[in-house]
Amino acid sequence: MTASLPYKKISLLALTLLLGLAAFAATTLAQEDTNQSSVGAIGIQVSSPVYNFGIDPGGSAQEIVKVRNVGSQTQTFYPEVFDFKSLNETGTPQFILAKESENYTYSLASWIKISTEGITLKPNQSAALNFIINVPKSAEPGGRYAGILFGTSPPQTSGTQIAISNKVGALLLVRVSGDAKELATLKEFSASKNFYEYPPVDFVVRVENKGNVHVAPKGNIEIKDIFGRKVAVLPVNEKNGNVLPESIRRFDKDTDALTWKPGGFTIGRFSANLLLTYGNSGKQLSSSLSLWIIPWKILIVLLLAIIILILLIIFGIKRYNRWVVSKAEKGQPQPSNSSSSPPPAG
Repeated sequence: MTASLPYKKISLLALTLLLGLAAFAATTLAQEDTNQSSVGAIGIQVSSPVYNFGIDPGGSAQEIVKVRNVGSQTQTFYPEVFDFKSLNETGTPQFILAKESENYTYSLASWIKISTEGITLKPNQSAALNFIINVPKSAEPGGRYAGILFGTSPPQTSGTQIAISNKVGALLLVRVSGDAKELATLKEFSASKNFYEYPPVDFVVRVENKGNVHVAPKGNIEIKDIFGRKVAVLPVNEKNGNVLPESIRRFDKDTDALTWKPGGFTIGRFSANLLLTYGNSGKQLSSSLSLWIIPWKILIVLLLAIIILILLIIFGIKRYNRWVVSKAEKGQPQPSNSSSSPPPAG
């Protein structure tokens, strides 16, 4: 019992040191919705900023656009129709002047019938404006795109891009029935890097539309650990954003909150699997990538603590052995001279 006391004290000291270092390391180092309204700076609110139609060649569709004066003064608003295309990868529309629409493959403006007379509204007063889309019989299957915009000045035949930017309104997306070309490709699926010391992990998804009709790819990024267990699911394109023909749409942490923020201590190799579905026939886009999360600073501290623990144990064992040898030597009797003499011969 008495002989084991130094060994126990040294082991307890080493264990305390290890736990203290680990705790110190962990503490120090871990330190486009279609139901919304569109409001413009000119004081007008449009109730539904996006309309989707499916119309047969030779057919038509009728709808209303509701507007409200959200300003503090009575104003007159003038409706006007412009074609549009994608300006950038976030889906921002770029409206096209009438003189440029003649060469635009996906022009819709000329098919829309709407009154261009001014609408005078008092503060908080609303109005509903009818419009009709007439699709020619000769129309090819595919997508067509235009916007009904409202401004405070009467329409002019020689409009400018600056004038268009001061208007607000609704977007119209028409799919002409028939054998449209639905063809999207996955341009990019990536994480901000492959190796992380700590989360979060930001993902980027970019989809290119090589068809002739708009598509809304939608799905999930499924994240699994090294054992194949699902640890997180990130929805992609929950807002049903469309990718127009001949354009690319980007989904990321800013547009779709594609950020993985695991709780607690995270370490190891993880796989991120993307699966998107688009089009009337449910076509799929998929891709996978791997990433590592290694909190190397904490691991270095723990490794040093383990080395110190091993050294302390070795030192403790050697000291204990010396103590045992010392006690044994002190307790052993000394040999006498008489006992070492040989017996007399008989």
